[in-house]
Amino acid sequence: MRIEVGDEGSTLSMAWADGTIDTWPASSIRNACGCADCRSKDSNPLRLTAPGLTRIVDAQLVGNYGINFVFQPDGHSTGIFTFAQLRGLAKQG
Repeated sequence: MRIEVGDEGSTLSMAWADGTIDTWPASSIRNACGCADCRSKDSNPLRLTAPGLTRIVDAQLVGNYGINFVFQPDGHSTGIFTFAQLRGLAKQG
C-alpha cells in the first residue's frame, strides 16, 4: 500500500495491494471523521470544512490498521481513519 498527500494537502491518494488507486479531496476525508467530537449532536463537521479550503497538514500511521490526519484550517486531529473505512469511502464515491 502507498499513501500520498498531494496538491499541497488538498488530496489524499492510496494505492491498495490489489492495484486500485483511490483519490479523495481532503474535505471528503475530514467530513467522514467518526470521532466523538465530530459525531456529537453539538457538532457538524460538514459546516466546518469547505471544499478548496481543507488541507491535510500531517498524517501518521496508527498501528497496522489506520491513519490519523491533522487538518487545517480547523486544526482537527483526533480522528482515526481505518483502511477499511477509507476503502468504503472509495466505493461510495
